[in-house]
Amino acid sequence: MSASPQKFEQPIGRAAPRKSILTRYAAYLHERFPLLSNALLIVSFFSSNQFLAQSLDRSEQPVRYDMWSGLGALTICCFFLHVRIFDDHKDYRHDCEFYPNRVLQRGIVTLTDLKWLLAIVLLIECIITFGCGMATWFAWSAALLFSLLMLREFFLGSWLRDRFLLYASLHMLLIPALTAVIWSFATRRYFWHAPAWYWLYSLVSYLLAFNWEVSRKIRVPQDERDGVDSYSARFGTYGAAWGSQMFRVVSTILVMLLAYHMDLSLRFYGILLLLLALCSIGFVQHLLAASSQTAKRLEIYAGIYILAFDALLSIELASRYGIRIDAPGSLVR
Repeated sequence: MSASPQKFEQPIGRAAPRKSILTRYAAYLHERFPLLSNALLIVSFFSSNQFLAQSLDRSEQPVRYDMWSGLGALTICCFFLHVRIFDDHKDYRHDCEFYPNRVLQRGIVTLTDLKWLLAIVLLIECIITFGCGMATWFAWSAALLFSLLMLREFFLGSWLRDRFLLYASLHMLLIPALTAVIWSFATRRYFWHAPAWYWLYSLVSYLLAFNWEVSRKIRVPQDERDGVDSYSARFGTYGAAWGSQMFRVVSTILVMLLAYHMDLSLRFYGILLLLLALCSIGFVQHLLAASSQTAKRLEIYAGIYILAFDALLSIELASRYGIRIDAPGSLVR
């Protein structure tokens, strides 16, 4: 679990020979924010929420990709990166003790380097959202404020850290906050105009993210480490696996309700259930013979499920309503 929030300061880890700043940033991103895998997840996440927003806001009109789709996905990518940088500042001393071989702890990048990178991504986010319109900028500002509260652990750090599940539940609320930003990118309307069905899928996204969060922190007893919290340490390796599977099943049921409301095809239901069955293989393997390998596979299956789940909804909505790709236009609507 995270250590108490620390001020942004110079690293106390081992010094390393200085390389170019771009090389150091590349090393940091490779370890802490792999661009390819994150880009795939973010584009899938953005597309599903964007197409849903467009379908609900303008029923029976084609969903579309336009210039703001690309800029919006870039904004969400930058947002997740700035949250990662926040976390690496907040948890710095804890990670020096338990993860001394990370590039930050080894001094390949410093906290000062990360502050400059943070400034760049925040500037990109601000410029793009302001250019899209006040509704989008307002939604982004609200999400930014929430990420700042996360950085300060809601000013309840020690109390929250003793309540592991509540701690994670609050942090996962960032996902609905980002779906609000996507709504405004897709419709140019304020997020409080989004209908209940859109917020239902926001809940689905929350559960999918929680499924991945739990899955990546499941270990077998011999792999547990003192001082490094995990769901398996709290609930047992089997209890945590059941919890992860529960999030997956509930999210599947909820999206079926959405599919019924939107009159999506029977094919969508069939592929969705097949996806659930395939991604439950890792869960069954872990129950039958828990090991370090099966625990790691839980995280892999969870990531595959999120990516395929969002992609499936995007494809179905494009098939149901048609899709239009607009040429780049003015930066302001």
